Amino acid sequence: NSVHGAGGSPIFAGSRLVFLCDGAEDPFVAALDRDSGTVAWRTPRPPMASPRWSFATPLVIDAEGRRQLVAPAAQMVCSYDPESGEELWRVRYPNKWSIVPRPAFSHGLVFVCTGYNGPAELLAIRPTGSGDITDSHVAWRADNHVPYTPSPLIVGNEIFLVSDNGIASCRDVETGELLWRERMPGNYSASPVHVAGCIYLASERGVCTAIAASREYRQLGTTDLGEPILASLAVADGA
Repeated sequence: NSVHGAGGSPIFAGSRLVFLCDGAEDPFVAALDRDSGTVAWRTPRPPMASPRWSFATPLVIDAEGRRQLVAPAAQMVCSYDPESGEELWRVRYPNKWSIVPRPAFSHGLVFVCTGYNGPAELLAIRPTGSGDITDSHVAWRADNHVPYTPSPLIVGNEIFLVSDNGIASCRDVETGELLWRERMPGNYSASPVHVAGCIYLASERGVCTAIAASREYRQLGTTDLGEPILASLAVADGA
């Protein structure tokens, strides 16, 4: 029982096709063998309080020569060995669930948005420890204008966010310093997308705003596409 339907996407981690199965009860992560479709491994999530459901998409990273599958869940984010499913580390964020944004990775830090209830937090985690690293490996955290739904976007030395209620913000990746924040038109579910120095923000109402990927806020233009947008934009071959 996934509560609201499947929300995250499966991803490839080498020859494994990985799914996050964070339902209302007994959440787990599973990997299928790419060539045969058989279950390569299935790892239960650590014991956690309710609610247990979540909807994130995992991210594969390489940190100091160690390949990892970063997989946000309710109450915590866990990293796994993508070949075996063994848990490598976890960071707890109690009383947070229904995680949607995909993690991001840059400058040796993993960025995770926590979920409901109350204000979401953005955690910058050093993915180099083992076991429970909550108290030792969180480099910085922020709880202003953090999205429940759109994923964070990293361009250069900056991380860009747009909250569900339309506050766009930019922070320094390494320190978390807030560089700017601006009100955007409408509410947002789609994640920001970067193309050639421009960041595109598509509102649920269908207004697309282009801003500069910069440490200073600069709006480049807007277009009303005339119908609702929930999914993130896709970019290919100049279109």
